[in-house]
Amino acid sequence: MFSHLNNPIYGVLIDSIINEYLIVHCGYNTTTYPRTALVANTYCDYFGQVSYPGVLDVGLRVVKLGKNSVMYECGIFAEGDEKVKAVGGFVQIWVRRSDGRPPPEGLEPEIRGKLGRLLRGSEQDAAFAAAGTGGSSK
Repeated sequence: MFSHLNNPIYGVLIDSIINEYLIVHCGYNTTTYPRTALVANTYCDYFGQVSYPGVLDVGLRVVKLGKNSVMYECGIFAEGDEKVKAVGGFVQIWVRRSDGRPPPEGLEPEIRGKLGRLLRGSEQDAAFAAAGTGGSSK
């Protein structure tokens, strides 16, 4: 209608890229895994428009990795454009499915290790920073 991507879609993109990473790279199964991640906070800051329809590049990084929490950040770019159009993310709190409480032992080591690959300041961070957001992959 407006020939640009409507603002609520950015949240869907951010949620989708984070969930894809958890499922594909961390082995997370949304129905059988003994823990689940609850979203505690979300945000999105806009710096420019992207055309609709169009193709996007989305980068993902982990800004902070706590005992049971993860702060993610995504950079959204128009395909082939190095200027970031939006930066958004959210904080997840990992809890046991059985009682909804964070486990005292924290995140499982396998997931922690794979999320750590995206941690801000890692060697992958340099490529994303060059694109204007300081994230870990594009």
